Amino acid sequence: MMKRIGMTLCMALLGTGCAHSPKVPGPEQGSRSESLAAAAEKAYRALEFPRCAEDFRAAAEADPDGATRAESLYRAAGCDALAGDTHAAVEVLKRAVQGGYFNADHLQYNPELEPLRAQADWDGLVAQARANLAKAAEPPFPVPTLASVDTFGSRKADAAAVLQVLGLEVGKPFVHSAALMAKKEAALRKQFNLAFAKVGMSFFFAEELKGNAFVTVDLVDAEDAQRARFLPAPQGHPKDPEGLVARWRAYEDRLWPLQVQGKLDPEKSVCQVAHCIGGFGHPDLADFEPEFLAKVPKALDAVTAVLREDADEDRRAAAALLLAYAPTARETVRRLVPFIRDPSSGVRNNVLRVLTATQQTAKEPLLDVATVVDAASMPTVSDRNKSFYLLTYLLDDLPAEALDAQRAGLTKQLGEDLVTMAALQQPTNREPAVEVLERLSGEKHDTAEAWRAWLSRQPK
Repeated sequence: MMKRIGMTLCMALLGTGCAHSPKVPGPEQGSRSESLAAAAEKAYRALEFPRCAEDFRAAAEADPDGATRAESLYRAAGCDALAGDTHAAVEVLKRAVQGGYFNADHLQYNPELEPLRAQADWDGLVAQARANLAKAAEPPFPVPTLASVDTFGSRKADAAAVLQVLGLEVGKPFVHSAALMAKKEAALRKQFNLAFAKVGMSFFFAEELKGNAFVTVDLVDAEDAQRARFLPAPQGHPKDPEGLVARWRAYEDRLWPLQVQGKLDPEKSVCQVAHCIGGFGHPDLADFEPEFLAKVPKALDAVTAVLREDADEDRRAAAALLLAYAPTARETVRRLVPFIRDPSSGVRNNVLRVLTATQQTAKEPLLDVATVVDAASMPTVSDRNKSFYLLTYLLDDLPAEALDAQRAGLTKQLGEDLVTMAALQQPTNREPAVEVLERLSGEKHDTAEAWRAWLSRQPK
């Protein structure tokens, strides 16, 4: 039995967040509502707000489930507000709270609803949501407190100027709006002549950091655009082999509410392979892994085809995690390495998670160091932290003479980025960088300043 990878427990949140658990696929009516909600989400990501509001309202009308119907109405209100239609936003938000919407904190702090806060109905809507919350069977996903904002990757964009563009307040409740942040990212790209800008948030829901959100602003200068080179976006629609992709997504839908509600025992969160996100120890999860163990090894080519060809990034992300169930560690690595630079950050994250966990449990190097170093140059925090954890385990498994031969070159190539990351506040930025620095230096230091001093003593 192998425990899942021992990285800090957190969840990356890229959208506005949800008040309710993900929907389990249901009968025909439910499937139609899910299709409409997916279309609405696509319009939201494209910043097509009138279409987003229309599709979320249609999803609500088609939904037989009261909780998710209220969630769709709530999302429609956000889209109406973003479109500048305050009256429509208020009216649909009334329907949401009348229908049971209960995430009062999300409602209160959602920046997309800022135009509604001056309306006469606002306080009553918040009060009704709180009354709904008092009757809710389970608490909603909590609104975190913003603990820090890290900026990484640009030599031109000053951190204070970036924070001014974003308008974020450390120490305050924080709801991440992907739409509003997309506008801020465009402003950053224009102001600082950047090839890439992405605002990501990680929310910690375990251990001493529980309830804290950390924002990382990842930037790539125009002259460094090769850092953001990715594979072409797939356009295919391969068949889901044995329904495995759908089953994995059903597993995640069942897992995350249990995780957020603190219902998973870390000692039982284990699986039969190197990586599986949250394990299968809870009774509600126990039925999934036997199916993955039995079916994935017989469907490796078809699962790999989903990862290579599927236009749906969520299906590709699931396929990457399923490949942990290949019959050998080397087979898992062989099938995943070609997709390290998938165009979707979520897919890249899953590819690197499985590679990292697989190398962590190995006793010999399974990848080339150069492959991992290249992965560490990619632009987002989820690219870097997985890559540097992966590099840590890879260096641990190198023969001593091979590690000695690599030290100087890796220090010269990675040293500046590593000591910069060691000064960042988000643990998933800082911790893997320090781990690699310790392997390269053979030393331990408690501060970023000490690591900077160490780097200054190394041969140029």
